Amino acid sequence: MLYILKHQLGYYARKSLKILNIILIGVILISAIILLVYKPVYKVEFLGQNLGYIKDKDNIEKTINEYINTKEENIAYIILDEEPKYELKFIKGEVQTSEEELLLAVKEKSNIIYRVFAISLDGENKAYVNSIEEAETIANEIKEERGLDLELDIGINEIYTENLDIQSLEVAKSNVDEEIQLKESSVNGIALYKPLKSGVITSRFGSRSLGYHTGLDIAEPTGTPIYACNSGTVTYAGRNGSYGNLVIISHGNGVETYYAHCSRLLVSEGEQVEKQQKIAEVGSTGRSTGPHLHLEIRLNGEILNPQNYLYK
Repeated sequence: MLYILKHQLGYYARKSLKILNIILIGVILISAIILLVYKPVYKVEFLGQNLGYIKDKDNIEKTINEYINTKEENIAYIILDEEPKYELKFIKGEVQTSEEELLLAVKEKSNIIYRVFAISLDGENKAYVNSIEEAETIANEIKEERGLDLELDIGINEIYTENLDIQSLEVAKSNVDEEIQLKESSVNGIALYKPLKSGVITSRFGSRSLGYHTGLDIAEPTGTPIYACNSGTVTYAGRNGSYGNLVIISHGNGVETYYAHCSRLLVSEGEQVEKQQKIAEVGSTGRSTGPHLHLEIRLNGEILNPQNYLYK
């Protein structure tokens, strides 16, 4: 009886093993068929947008991390508002994956923070360069060139910004020099620009043989354009005794500029003019010995020496 029981148990064990082998072979065959028709991929969603599928999640994550931790010049860090989300899927083999699309989306949606150095004048940033060494070079050169005449405070600030606006050393220095010139030409907070692009100074402000000269005479040929020293309101435009044809512009803060001896006036009283707008042409009207511009600057009615601000 025992022999028969052992024999039956062995028979059923072999039969069970055979069935398991058949099942295993079936599973392998089915899996092989599935893998031939379908492939395992990851469905990707980024910032609420479906970006398709990728094959290698680990490789993509490694590439994204390398991008975020890049050490390129001026990049302080890169921020992603959200990490891509992955979901394992089986799709038909002919469906294309889109790794490049994901990487492009990550780069487009990331926030890049740049680290730059600004040269400032009286606390206001005026130019931006790559390194603190470049900023120090510009600041030192300007201080050496201007020496004790420089009354402005030149500083260097480390800036973190999303907008990269880097200049070369030459351009940055030129920008700072121009800003210094504008600040030095300011009257009561109003920056003044030269009304003539060129010209020869023929008579300066102050005492002279024929009396006190209230302005600066700059000789140029008749018809040469005269430009407004800054924006403002034309308070006078017409003939005015020894001034000849005269334009007066009020720039605000009590600042006025006078343009005398003009051959032709191009603006009218009450008109609003823009900075460096053409307002008249050089002439020799009124009491004049030749074509030139007589320029005056006044602050609350007080006559100032134009060369303290322009044509130094």
